[in-house]
Amino acid sequence: MEVIIEQEIALHQFEVRQDKVEIERLIHPDFREVGRSGNSYDFKSIVRMMEAEKPSSVQVHSQNYECFELESTVQLLTYETALIDDTGQVSNFTKRSSIWVLVGEFWQLKYHQGTPCDIFEIKVSRKGT
Repeated sequence: MEVIIEQEIALHQFEVRQDKVEIERLIHPDFREVGRSGNSYDFKSIVRMMEAEKPSSVQVHSQNYECFELESTVQLLTYETALIDDTGQVSNFTKRSSIWVLVGEFWQLKYHQGTPCDIFEIKVSRKGT
């Protein structure tokens, strides 16, 4: 589902991560995450973490999105990410999965997990970066 992919990519953007209204629209109040680090987060802790972020030249590149319907109001999104700095150095290769739920007329992120993975080929496409 394109809207879920677009919203996931939006959450990679510093400006969105700093916008409290957008965060409350995009992230479910019962949100849970198991981060790439293995640490666990809930809605309050992830918001605090995003509020403390500083602007950076590092970009999140994302690719290979697949969306699976678990129920008509529940979607599983899987994809890959890597960080690319301003010199072109690529790091933090990660496989990711997100569960999005339809709340009223809006999709909200309810669960997210990042797992470190082997290096993969960076694909340039309309999605990501």
